[in-house]
Amino acid sequence: MIWLLALQLAVNATQHYENAKQDFAQRKFSEAVSEVDIALHESPNMVPALILKARLAIFAHRADIARSCLITAVTDDPASEDAQFFLGLFYYNQNDFSMAVSPLQAAHALSPKSPMPVFYLAMTYEAMSDAAKASDLYQQAENLSPEKTPQRAEILLAYGRFLLMLGQTPDGIKKVRQSIQVNPGFREAHYELAKELNVEGDFKNAALEAEQALTLPELNVKDAQIHFLLARLYMSLKQPDLATAHMEKFKAAQQNALK
Repeated sequence: MIWLLALQLAVNATQHYENAKQDFAQRKFSEAVSEVDIALHESPNMVPALILKARLAIFAHRADIARSCLITAVTDDPASEDAQFFLGLFYYNQNDFSMAVSPLQAAHALSPKSPMPVFYLAMTYEAMSDAAKASDLYQQAENLSPEKTPQRAEILLAYGRFLLMLGQTPDGIKKVRQSIQVNPGFREAHYELAKELNVEGDFKNAALEAEQALTLPELNVKDAQIHFLLARLYMSLKQPDLATAHMEKFKAAQQNALK
């Protein structure tokens, strides 16, 4: 009878976890929290549920809960690539770069063909000013990333920024352009290319890239940033009317952000 009860609890926990996953995907965060808590009440060592609870805690700005869940997940199942990866990602996002290295390396060892642990290792070593390791890891991440995917575009953009930071301008611009080729709807890459072309003095093409960025969905790069860049570019192109129009839009966007 005891094993039957344990089996029933496991089945119930799995169902609540699946409900939580679905709620999380639909951004129903309060419902997801309730479901994942029930799952963990019935099965405290369910690693996928611990990871999901950690991700929900991050959305709620509860780093303490996220850390606790992820450490428990890694302790319970050191062979879980997801647990190791999300723990490394957590430390990376907390700017605790030295702590991020070990779980990210473990995730890479567990899934050597996955680009994301290598990608975050590259950014971690870049943050720690180890350019040699970062460069090698960025190249590995690019080699591992699937063709024509947003994931590859993101990796190429980060690699390009890294090369630009090192002063390797032609190679850096090439990577950013490749990012756009992979994902033409990547606003952040168009904006990055516009900024670099501005530095290079190619104001006309920079303006074209910035205008393209402005037509794409607003995510990490805000409209205000693009309007400000366009105002500078059109002043450089001696088109003061357009420069003034974008500066006014920049000011309006800034005011709206303060409301």
